[in-house]
Amino acid sequence: MSLIVEFELETPILRVASGAIDRIRFEEVYETESGESKLLFCAFGEGFDQFESALADDPTVREFTRIEEALDRRLYSVILTEEAAGRLTYPVAAEYDVSILEIVATDEAVVRARVPSREALTAYRNRCLEKGVGFQVRRLYREQNAETERYGLTDPQHEALRLALEAGYFDVPRETTLSVLASDLEVSSQALSARLRRGQASVLERALGDDPT
Repeated sequence: MSLIVEFELETPILRVASGAIDRIRFEEVYETESGESKLLFCAFGEGFDQFESALADDPTVREFTRIEEALDRRLYSVILTEEAAGRLTYPVAAEYDVSILEIVATDEAVVRARVPSREALTAYRNRCLEKGVGFQVRRLYREQNAETERYGLTDPQHEALRLALEAGYFDVPRETTLSVLASDLEVSSQALSARLRRGQASVLERALGDDPT
């Protein structure tokens, strides 16, 4: 059974900007065709004019785009500077089969991840420290969710699918909308749509695949 670890990352990425808003939830990390590193994240709180000024002043941000907005949150994409991209820990996580489940930044970045073993966690932590990124474990425990284990879902995917099913999102006609579900989960509609698609794909692959188990 996999291990779940919760830890703090002391990273310079968006440190200036995150201090100007209540919290940031990271959704995705991409690499563009030209090799640029792009972050997709939701910012929650008030004072978004001040936050966007902080984004513009953040030394790790080359440019940013506001994608979607609601009363208390906005979805942004950010292209990192080359130096900041070199401090990203996602490539290191992939090297040790560490699956990032959630990243929320307030005063510090708090990460929840699935790791295959304690040895992998130690190796991942050491590589982060080598990159100049502080790493402090808060909690380590074994995953107990049988449905997550069976269908290969991340916890956010399991939560999204469960809520969508209970709310009648998959009914015909639908009894709720994507935007309502996204508001309940405090994520963007775009992020929830991707989460549901990936979760459904994982369930179908496990249910219809060649593995008889």
